[in-house]
Amino acid sequence: MKKRNLSLLRLLILVSFALFTSCTNDNNSQDYNLEGKYTHSIVGCDNNGNAENNCVEFIDFIDNSNVDVLIGGGDIVYRTKYTINDNKVQLDKISGLNFDISYNIQNESTLNRIEDSGIWVKTK
Repeated sequence: MKKRNLSLLRLLILVSFALFTSCTNDNNSQDYNLEGKYTHSIVGCDNNGNAENNCVEFIDFIDNSNVDVLIGGGDIVYRTKYTINDNKVQLDKISGLNFDISYNIQNESTLNRIEDSGIWVKTK
């Protein structure tokens, strides 16, 4: 009887261990704290003093799902959602931002925009 109880206990421990070790993080990415603002200077940009044309783009990570973005030299800041998967940041398309915006995370202070290889550096 003791031998049977011991075998059942071993089986229970083995099954528990297997379940515990099979749990994974669904996004397969490291834990990065991206909160803050990243900027990128547009190469060859000259706004001729026009405040509606920006030569510096930014992406400001507000929390773990929302971001403000000023991109493409315009003057409108858009708020959208983002996801991180496999060390890649993907912004959701919304009205006004209906094109792909995604970044590879190099580290917590540097992002590399996938669409144009631009380097975005954390400023705050």
